[in-house]
Amino acid sequence: MALPAGDLWVQAQKEHRKLLRRGAAAVGAFEVAQAVTASWWQRIWAREQLWPARLRALWESRVEWETWQVVAREAVTYPETVALAALLADGAFRRRVVAEARGDVPFLLADLPSLPEAVARCLRRPWLAEELAAQTSGPLFTWAHQCVRAHRGRQTAERDIWAVASAHRPRPVADELAEAARPAGRGAGAKRRRGHSRQADKAFATGLSYARRYLQEHGNLAVQKDTVVDSFRLGEWLHNLKTRAWALSQERVEALEALDVWWNVPWPTQWQRSYYRASDHVVVHGPPDAAAGFPGTHILNGEWLYLQCSQYDVLHPEQQRLLADIGITAEVARTARPRRASVQARFEAALAHATAYAGEHGHLAVSGKSVRYQGYPLGAWLTSQRIRARRTPSATKRSLALDAIDPWWNPPWPLAWQRAYAHVRRLVGNGQQLDASAGFPGIDAELARWLSQQHAAPQSLHLDQRRLLAEIGVLAEHGEKAPVAVGDGQAADAAGTMPDAGLTSARGFAAEHGHLAVASDYIHNGYLLGRWLASQRMQDSRHVRSSGGLWPRGQLLTALDPWWNPPWHYSWQRRYRQAHALWRAGRLPLAGTPTHRQEGEDRVDEADEVAAWLRRQCARHDVLQLEQQNLLADIGITAATARMVAVAGRRTPVDQGLEHARSYAGEHGSLAITVESSHYGFPLGGWLMRQRHRAAQGRIEADRLAALNALDAHWNPPWPLTWQRAYHQAHTATANDALTEGERRWITTQTRLWDSLHPLQQQLLTRLGAEPATTPPAISPARRYTLSKGCPHARSYAAEHGHLAVSSPAEHGGFPLGAWLLQQRRKARSGRLSAHTLLELTTLDPWWNPPWPFTWQRHYHQCRTTCAAGQPLSPELQRWAHKQTTLWAELHPHQQGLLTAVGLHALPFRPEQQGHHV
Repeated sequence: MALPAGDLWVQAQKEHRKLLRRGAAAVGAFEVAQAVTASWWQRIWAREQLWPARLRALWESRVEWETWQVVAREAVTYPETVALAALLADGAFRRRVVAEARGDVPFLLADLPSLPEAVARCLRRPWLAEELAAQTSGPLFTWAHQCVRAHRGRQTAERDIWAVASAHRPRPVADELAEAARPAGRGAGAKRRRGHSRQADKAFATGLSYARRYLQEHGNLAVQKDTVVDSFRLGEWLHNLKTRAWALSQERVEALEALDVWWNVPWPTQWQRSYYRASDHVVVHGPPDAAAGFPGTHILNGEWLYLQCSQYDVLHPEQQRLLADIGITAEVARTARPRRASVQARFEAALAHATAYAGEHGHLAVSGKSVRYQGYPLGAWLTSQRIRARRTPSATKRSLALDAIDPWWNPPWPLAWQRAYAHVRRLVGNGQQLDASAGFPGIDAELARWLSQQHAAPQSLHLDQRRLLAEIGVLAEHGEKAPVAVGDGQAADAAGTMPDAGLTSARGFAAEHGHLAVASDYIHNGYLLGRWLASQRMQDSRHVRSSGGLWPRGQLLTALDPWWNPPWHYSWQRRYRQAHALWRAGRLPLAGTPTHRQEGEDRVDEADEVAAWLRRQCARHDVLQLEQQNLLADIGITAATARMVAVAGRRTPVDQGLEHARSYAGEHGSLAITVESSHYGFPLGGWLMRQRHRAAQGRIEADRLAALNALDAHWNPPWPLTWQRAYHQAHTATANDALTEGERRWITTQTRLWDSLHPLQQQLLTRLGAEPATTPPAISPARRYTLSKGCPHARSYAAEHGHLAVSSPAEHGGFPLGAWLLQQRRKARSGRLSAHTLLELTTLDPWWNPPWPFTWQRHYHQCRTTCAAGQPLSPELQRWAHKQTTLWAELHPHQQGLLTAVGLHALPFRPEQQGHHV
C-alpha cells in the first residue's frame, strides 16, 4: 500500500533510526546505499515512475526545474536509500550472496541472481532486477565484489566492504549547482569530479589509445603484463587498472568495455588468451570433437580444451558460457578424452629417458629444471616427481620405479651434494686414488675442496651420506682429519675430529655469547659453525613437517638457545641479537633519534642500522608474533614505547629532516650529499632531494626554505650537485692544506671554464684563491694526437643538427655517440680530457658541456629547432618555456642569453597561446 508523501519520509526516518541501532555496519551500509541510489539518479530508466512523480510533487515553482532536480536528489531517493541500506546491512543476506558466488568473484551481477532480485523486491521495482543483472561496475557491484573477496580470505577487512570509491561517491550538491548554473559551452573551468584529475584523465586517454591500437591488431585486450606497444607499457597499465577496477568511474569502465567486454575477467589472463586461441581454431575448423580427443587441434589447444572439460564444474559461470560459444557444453565436457597419450604412457616414456640418462651419467641428480636430455625436459620431470614423492607419506609405483634406477634420485640432502658424490664415485671407479692426507691430489680444485669439507666435518652429515662416503673411501671407520685442499681458505680445528664437532662448537659459542644467531658463513675456532647450524635448522624444519614431533638434536640446541630455529625469519633473530648486545652495553639507540658515538667513529655503523631496524619494528609492533614482542620488551621496547616512536615518526618527518640536516651541516659544513646518503639511519639524501623538487615547483614552505638556506646557502644550487660536492671537497682540503692531485686538477679545470660558470660559482672559486685562466690549454705541435673515433661522428652530427645535445642512449651511424659524449663530459669536468679533443668539441658546439643540467640544454635545442621551423610549441615545451621566464633571475647569464636569442624574456608566458612562436 502506497503511503502519502509526508508519511513516506516519516516512516523512512523511523527505519533509519532503527537501522543505526543495529551496529557499526549500519553507517557504512547507508553510505554504500546512498552511492547506489545516487548512481541510479544519473541514469534515466524509462520504467522508473516513482522518483519523477515524487520530484514533481515536491517541486517549488519558484525554483528552476534543473536546479530543483539537483537540490531534491537526496530527499527524493531517501526512502529507497534507507530500505537498501537495511538490506545490505543484513548479515544473513550477505552470507547468502557470498554462498551463491561459490568462491568466484562475480563478473557481473547476474552471477549473483539473488542480489538483483532481492534489491528489486526490497524497493518494489520488479523491473529493476533485469537492469541490475547486466552491471559490471558501480557501487553496488563493488560492494558485492568486496563481500566475496573478504569471504575468500583476501586482505580485505570487514570495513573495506563498506568503502565507497571516490569515483562512486555522490557529487556534492554545490558542485552540481555550479555546473548547472554555468552557461552552455563554458566547461573549461569546471571543477573536476571526485576521483578525477586532468593528469589522470590525460594518462587514461593515452593508455586507451594504445589499447585501441592493440585491439585493432590482436582483436582482444587479453594483454600480458610485460606487453609494450611503441615504448608504452600497455600490459602494466591494464594490470594496474584491473587491480583497482572496482574503483573506476562508470565512464572509464564503459570506455574499456566498448573496446573489449572481457577486458577485466575474474580469472587469469592466460586463460582468456588460451580461449581466444581456441576460438580462432573454431572459426577456421569448426567446433572441436571432444569425444575423439580433439583431433586436428594444435597440441596446446587440445590439451587446454581437455583441461577445461575435466575441470568444467569448477569453472566460473562466465567461463562456462564462453566455452559454450565454441561448442564445449556440460554434456560435451563429460564425453571428452585427452588430446595426448595417457598419463601412464607419458610416465613410461619419461622413465625410459631417465634410465638412459642414469646409464650414461651414473645418477639422476639432474641440475635444475632446464636440463633436457635427448630433447626431453628430464630436469623438470624429475623435479615434479620429487615434489610428488615428498608429499606422499609412503612409496608409490612411480617412486619405486625410479628407486630401481637410482636409489638416491630423491635424497633428503641437497642435490648438489649428490652430484658431487656421483662425480667422485665415477672417478674412483676409473681408478682415481683418494689420498686424504695429501689433500686429494690429482682432482679438480673445487671437487677437492668439497672432499676436504666432507672429511673435516663428518658428524654434520646425514648417516646415509657418511655411509656413501665410506663406500668410496673418503671416510674411514675411524675418520682421520684431512688437510684442507689448496684454495679452501678455511682453517680446520681439532673440533672436526670430535664425536660431534658441530654440537661442541655450538656449545662453546653459546657459552660465550648466549645465543646461536650466527651468519651462515661464520667460523668459530676454525669450525664452519654457521653452515652447520643452517643445516641443522633445515633438518629440524623438515623433521617437524614430516613427523610433527621434536627432533632429538633440535632439543639439544634448544637447551643452548631457545630461539636457535625461530618460527619467524632468521634475519630478524640475528638483528635482534645485535640490538640485545647494544642494550647490554648501554648503547641501544632510541628509535628515531641519532645514536651517540665517540669521536672518530664511522657515521654509518651497526648502531645506525639497529636504530633503523628498531623503527621498523615499532611501526609494525602490532603484527609481530607474541614471542617477538616479548623479546623486544626484554630490551625496553614495549607496546607503549613502540606506539610512541611510531606516532612520532609519522607526525614529524619534516622536523626530523631539518634536525638531521642541521646536524649534518654542523658536522660537514655543507648539504651537498648524494641521494643514497643517510645520516644516523635517516635517509637525508632522499629527503633533501624531495625538498629540492618542492622548491623547483614552488611548493616548499617559506620557513623550511629559510631554515635550509640558513644551514647552507647553496643547498639547492642552479648548477649540478656534483659540482657543488666537488667544490666542497676542494674547499675542505684547501682549509686543511691537504689538496690532492685530483682536486688541484679540478680547480685548474674550473679556471679554464671560468666564463661558462655561473657568477655565484665564480664567487665560490674565488674563495679558494682561483682566478680565471689567461691562456688556453696548450696543444703541442710536436705531439701527434690520436684522433678519437667519436670525433668524426660528433662532427657529422653537429653538421646535421647544429649542436651536440645528444641523449646518452642515442646512436649516430651505428656509433654510440650519446654514451661517448657523456664520457667526454665527465673527463672534461675532472680535467682529464685531452686539449685536442676539448678544442674540437668546443668548436663544434660551444655549449656541448654546459655548466647547467644537460636536460636543460636538450630542451633548449628542441625549443630552438621548433621555432626555427615555424611550428607551434608542444604543450611540454610550452610548460618548459614558461618555467624559464618565471625563474629568469635564477638562470645562468649564458642561459639567459641563449633564451633571449630565441625570443624568450623575463615576461609572463601564456601557454594557452598555441600559435605563439617564441
